[in-house]
Amino acid sequence: MPGFDREKLIERLGVDEEDVVGLYYTSMAGSSESRIHNIKKAMRKINGEKIKPGEEFSYNKEVGNSNLAEDGWKEAHVIQNGQLTEGYGGGICQVSSTLFNAVMEAQLSIVERHSHSKTVGYVPVGQDATVAYGLLDFRFSNPYDYTLKIKAKTYDDTEVVIAILKK
Repeated sequence: MPGFDREKLIERLGVDEEDVVGLYYTSMAGSSESRIHNIKKAMRKINGEKIKPGEEFSYNKEVGNSNLAEDGWKEAHVIQNGQLTEGYGGGICQVSSTLFNAVMEAQLSIVERHSHSKTVGYVPVGQDATVAYGLLDFRFSNPYDYTLKIKAKTYDDTEVVIAILKK
């Protein structure tokens, strides 16, 4: 992926390279303020989450219902039935897709994952993971004999970086 400098990202995250089992980066450059807000909110919710050996991680469980304005989610572009429309929580699928790619590199066990009904520009075709609270989730489990930790950070309102760490 263009602009994906693994060493630089690991350095920015402030982690040891030997602890990184999965890492992925996407760009949110050009996104609306509302979309960036939702991405940052979702990233904060998954950052620091630990997955013990054999344990399952549910994106929807950790992020919560992004359809609720009263929970601080904002309206931004979402894909529904192959069409771009406005909806609360627009942008959170960029986080789930970035996480999916980090999970794939870490060779974790995918339990549930769905693709968008329309292609997205922030990951290569077929490498996305859409979510819709109560309908579609992104879930994976830890097949290793050690605990994993998610490190999720945004930089300069343009970069979305997620690492899966041995912790």
